[in-house]
Amino acid sequence: MAELRRLKGVVDAALVARERPVLYLLDEIMQGTNTAERQIASRAVLDQLTSANAIGAISSHDLGLLSGSPLDERSTKAHFAEQFEDGREGPEMTFDYRLRPGIATSTNALKLMEILGFDLGTSSLTMRDDDTWERRGAVAKRG
Repeated sequence: MAELRRLKGVVDAALVARERPVLYLLDEIMQGTNTAERQIASRAVLDQLTSANAIGAISSHDLGLLSGSPLDERSTKAHFAEQFEDGREGPEMTFDYRLRPGIATSTNALKLMEILGFDLGTSSLTMRDDDTWERRGAVAKRG
């Protein structure tokens, strides 16, 4: 409830702002909510913010939130890219913190699980050495 109250305060401030735009920085809106409700609620908030006197940045791992959304016309999408390098204790994920245009084209959760020794053999989805995902015999390019 506290997150919703803060979010409501940001939206309300943006809707009444006249002289100077409201700056918003939002990270993972509605995190912990089921996917369907999170997408509906987040799109409603983002629609209001992008229509109001506001400017800001939103971070999300929910790629479904970006497709077919009003954000397509009212936003510029950018992402950070990760690299995997050999570290003292094995592979490490690093970032150079340079913004790149567009939506992220890579994923890393399964790779991180693999590095930590999770058995992904029971999953219907596995990552191959050539940077593709394999699902029950079908191969698709990652990203």
